[in-house]
Amino acid sequence: MNIVELSLPTINKFSSAYLSEKESIHRFFTYNPFSTNTFEQRKNALKHRSFKREELADHLINFNKKYQADEKTLHNIERFRKHDSLVVIGGQQAGLLTGPVYTISKIISIIKLAEEQEKMLEVPVVPVFWIAGEDHDYHEINHIHVPQKNEIEKITLHMKSAGKKMVSELPIDKVEIQEWLDKVINSYGETAYTKDIKSMLERALQSSNNVVDFFAELITTLFRGTGLILVNASDLELRKLETSYFQQMLVKHEQITREVLNSQDELIELGFTPMLEIQRESMNLFYHQYGERELLYWNEENQIATTKDAKITFTLVQLMKLIEDSPEKFSNNVVTRPLMEECLFPTLAFIGGPGEISYWAELKNAFQVMDIEMPPVMPRIGLTFLERHIASTIEELEEDLEDILNNGLEEKRKAWLLEQELGAMESQLELHYEKYRELHGKFKGVGQDLLPHLEPVFEKNRMLIDKQFQYIKRLMERSAYEKHENMMKKYHRVELSLIPKGMPQERIWNIYYYLNEYGMDVVQRICEMPLRHNGKHKIIYL
Repeated sequence: MNIVELSLPTINKFSSAYLSEKESIHRFFTYNPFSTNTFEQRKNALKHRSFKREELADHLINFNKKYQADEKTLHNIERFRKHDSLVVIGGQQAGLLTGPVYTISKIISIIKLAEEQEKMLEVPVVPVFWIAGEDHDYHEINHIHVPQKNEIEKITLHMKSAGKKMVSELPIDKVEIQEWLDKVINSYGETAYTKDIKSMLERALQSSNNVVDFFAELITTLFRGTGLILVNASDLELRKLETSYFQQMLVKHEQITREVLNSQDELIELGFTPMLEIQRESMNLFYHQYGERELLYWNEENQIATTKDAKITFTLVQLMKLIEDSPEKFSNNVVTRPLMEECLFPTLAFIGGPGEISYWAELKNAFQVMDIEMPPVMPRIGLTFLERHIASTIEELEEDLEDILNNGLEEKRKAWLLEQELGAMESQLELHYEKYRELHGKFKGVGQDLLPHLEPVFEKNRMLIDKQFQYIKRLMERSAYEKHENMMKKYHRVELSLIPKGMPQERIWNIYYYLNEYGMDVVQRICEMPLRHNGKHKIIYL
């Protein structure tokens, strides 16, 4: 393996502006993560705050042991107890088979920044991955894409009972999911590593009771030896540690919502579209009942909290008492989840993807309402895996890798075909078409003089012949494509590998394709590479 760094834009306008350190953008954040002294300043700021280190460490030990965490992870949790220890944190939903590769690149980013800053700051800095087990949009995590016959196939695991349940409460049918796993791994083809992968997946599945368990088992295995610490946002024991923070968010819910809406207005003035959908009445907390969760809204006139359908109502006093007695009945939404992370952990930096950076810009003042600072928001490292046979094909096509990742290959493919074959044919066809139009114009003129009532018929005749010309043109293009099919497949093969569906590779493909091709230790080997947080995209040559 080796690395090449490229400067590539991100998938949205806001995060690209953030990477370029635009002043108008960075005022929405407390820290500029690219400034020299940012992390030293952040370390000093955290010295004045207190955290439930002992209670949280005890919980993390128990949680990570469930998934056979190794000694390095357990040692990192013990280091977390120290008064000066810090964390680098980021999170994601519990996707099946870990979801798209960007989940893996986010965790790698967390680990590498923690390593880097521990050396710089000379205090313990541990990597923490926050599993968003309270999310309920199962349709976002229930599938992966696989390359199949030079196309993209979506393989979905359907679960009828999903509803509004948190993914951590979704039981798994082990027979059904085993069939799904076999279908996915078999689609990659048999290699020297396939048998070991299937055995590992079967072991992880058998020791799992729900989607979060299965996800945590796989992440623990893939990142063994890195010291990564997992935390599940929906864990009932964690909820008990969050009680007082839920109560603070409840008391300050109107201010939190107001500040987010104000920030959205400012972003709109700058030409950006807000990422968060938030109503002025939203309390930004979910209430759980009968295995489902409902967002709470504040009715100012009646001074009560209600669910959307108003079937459940509480006074503020009742809610405060209910949180005290049953914190497991509550969870955060996308606005208050970052606030909860910051309340729990001494966060040196938050690692976010392009979308997260965009919506965190709406939260700075919400942090201030809670009397805490927004931590430095560091963009995750972007990864693209370049397989040897794809690199060879790019050389054969005489194309540039950076240009491919920026602009795709569709226009290049068309230009090649035009130069080789279609240019001469299309120019001849266009010449004949011009002669036809001239002739038909004369023909139509005669008709208008002699039979003016048939003008619509002449126009219909012209349109029919036009369609035939277009049909012949498409036929010629298809024939030229087939004549040069081998070359066209090379263009398509590169596109499918590097920019499937015109999207970055890490948003479509799953890490298990690469594990099946290059070995179970691919992730650990990448973690050992010198990956720097410098805003540049990393090309990993496999």
